[in-house]
Amino acid sequence: MADRSLESTPKVHRLEKNVLTVPNGIALAAAAMAPVIAVVLNAPAAGPVAGAALPLSFLLAFIACLLVGNSVVQFARKLPSAGSFYTFNSYGLGKAAGFFTGWLFWIGYAILAPGLFTALGAFAHDYVLGVFHVEVSWWIFSLIGMAIVFALSIRSIKASVQVDLTLLIIEVVVFLILAVVAIVKGSGNSAVVFTPAASPTGFSGVGLGVVFGILSFIGFDAAATLGEETKDPKRNVPLAVGGALIIVGVFYVFVMYALTAGYGLIHPANMKAFLNDANPIVTLAHSYTPWLEQIIDLCAIGGIFSCLLAIHNTTIRIIFSMGRDKVLPAVLGRVHPRWFSPYTAIYAQTLFTLIVGLATGFWLGPGATGAYGFTGSIGTVAIVIVYMLCNIALIRYFFNLPERNWFVHIVVPILGVIALAYPLWSVAQPGQPYPYNLVPYIAIAWIVLGIIVYFYFRTQAPEKLAAVGAFLAEENLSEDRLMLATTHHAEGFNEGSSAHGGEA
Repeated sequence: MADRSLESTPKVHRLEKNVLTVPNGIALAAAAMAPVIAVVLNAPAAGPVAGAALPLSFLLAFIACLLVGNSVVQFARKLPSAGSFYTFNSYGLGKAAGFFTGWLFWIGYAILAPGLFTALGAFAHDYVLGVFHVEVSWWIFSLIGMAIVFALSIRSIKASVQVDLTLLIIEVVVFLILAVVAIVKGSGNSAVVFTPAASPTGFSGVGLGVVFGILSFIGFDAAATLGEETKDPKRNVPLAVGGALIIVGVFYVFVMYALTAGYGLIHPANMKAFLNDANPIVTLAHSYTPWLEQIIDLCAIGGIFSCLLAIHNTTIRIIFSMGRDKVLPAVLGRVHPRWFSPYTAIYAQTLFTLIVGLATGFWLGPGATGAYGFTGSIGTVAIVIVYMLCNIALIRYFFNLPERNWFVHIVVPILGVIALAYPLWSVAQPGQPYPYNLVPYIAIAWIVLGIIVYFYFRTQAPEKLAAVGAFLAEENLSEDRLMLATTHHAEGFNEGSSAHGGEA
């Protein structure tokens, strides 16, 4: 009877199992956070408010993101899936929350790629112009970079993460060399940078600096989307998420301290120069390691490329999961028969990146204060909302389970929600300069569109909502258990409650 039932069960679309390891997951997550780009772009942005307390702001941001990371780790141990938060929140909060998580998570990551696409072209253009005195349009470099990203992602996820890992090691080593030299030779070594007294406005300045710190950690969860392709995902995906967070967090705090020490930010005159400096990291390299100056520029370009590659691979797995569940068009849930890549999702995300990237690049400019900053702000609002929902979902999912731990499953996620509230408001609040004043309205419009789609499905195709987030890593669920989990998950939708028993 069981065999006949399994024969009648429609064949599901699966990514290739057991091809990735913990270092691969760490590489994807760390590349998505883009530590080098965060240091180059976010540190100067936080400087006017945090002042010499930059290391403290990034340390507090690190702690806040560890609180959120706890929720990802706890869920990944139970529900490994390419859907990541889309799957987690559908089990923790029910189908409606799962749908809206996917809706926000999809656009949150998808919209980051066009900004990175433009920034890659802008940085490459500036480098070629400055070194070779040749004028080449930014969009040419962007198209070349996107072509390489497309080829890597469609051919092999393993090749993609290996490229990410290689570039990441080179970038981090170069920046750590600069940081060590700056600390040894710098005139601003002082423990006061870890106190609010180092900020020109005290606690409020440190708090605003934390916003930029948290933005620098966006992407730490990327490894969770590899749940179906990683060996022993219940063990290795949490290790990858936690490992990436810790490695990048320590890197941020150390390099931020080196920046304050090397620049001497505890001295008012140096702080004024820092605030007027378009690229403090390059200035630091010019002062202490001139032989690294061009390498720093190349690392910035490599960092943007590796981030684009990581964000692209993360986004297509979210699109694939939603297409597989038929919440998005079912064609997006197809897997390449030879390379096991979600090739139709790759086509869709590549086209989206090209159209939005070129449009915003020519509209706002391709640089950090143009398309990159604008699309990044939209993506940050959507992703932070998903992070907050995940913390709430963790509380509900584990609340009545025997393995519930009051501190890990209740207290920590509550603190995570609180830690994210202020950064969310800071990015989305009205009254910001153009075009950032459009960000909250774009986010609201996307949510309203999601509500319309949700109620359309609820009335016209409820079976699609019943399948939301049902797929888990095949290694952890045999086909008959998978069918039972999917059935139980569907019953949870009909009952209006979450399916806590989905992970058999």
